[in-house]
Amino acid sequence: MKAISKAVIPAAGKGTRMRPLTNYLTKPMLPLGKKPVLQHIIEELKEAGLHEIAVVAKNEDQKMVNYFEDDTAVQFIFDDLLSGPGGAILKTESFVKNEDFVVVFADAPLEGSERSRYLKDLISLKSKEGVMGALAIYPIGKEEVSSRGVVKFEADRSKDDKTVRLTNIIEKPSVKPEDPWATACRYVLDHRIFDILKRTTPDKNNELQLTPAIRKMIQNGDMVLGYPLPDGITRHDTGNFEGYFKALRAFIPSQ
Repeated sequence: MKAISKAVIPAAGKGTRMRPLTNYLTKPMLPLGKKPVLQHIIEELKEAGLHEIAVVAKNEDQKMVNYFEDDTAVQFIFDDLLSGPGGAILKTESFVKNEDFVVVFADAPLEGSERSRYLKDLISLKSKEGVMGALAIYPIGKEEVSSRGVVKFEADRSKDDKTVRLTNIIEKPSVKPEDPWATACRYVLDHRIFDILKRTTPDKNNELQLTPAIRKMIQNGDMVLGYPLPDGITRHDTGNFEGYFKALRAFIPSQ
């Protein structure tokens, strides 16, 4: 099996929750310490050995394009349809071709010195026989359930590692489970996800989400693994003001 070398970053969202800041800078370009959020994510990918990175952006995002113009690992694919993360991923099919690949959302930087080692381990899970996907997961508070992709799994306490097989994944569920877990917005996916996305129905906002496509994998009996974030690594959400300010406090002292 060919080593995974490609990553996709959906970054063409409207950034509505971050206005008025996003009236002047797109959400991925908001500063986090001395770097834009997007740069933190790209550096994480490179540190994990991924040097072919496609950022899906809007045509009007020229500040973002100009900022990374000298980075030979980064290329831009444009999507002005505001079709959601699943729609953005579909735009990268010719870039990915028939290879497995990594998806990281543009508003989910990881904090921690072992972040790239963790991503390498997550990628290695996809190489196991029969695995269609490997997802970063982490425990969340019940108040976050309505804004996260929540996962379910049956833990095997006899296993030496913490890897779990997912039994379901639901985007922003209305029912709050006990001890909820969610995706940490890092996905290692089989290239066959494109065919599944094409058969997935957009949500009520006419946006195509990634979560329902992964759910179809699980329902089809395909093996999708969850790999918990270890102690020392924190997933931040820079897509809302509360999460963004928390990330600012975390990243500024380390710069």
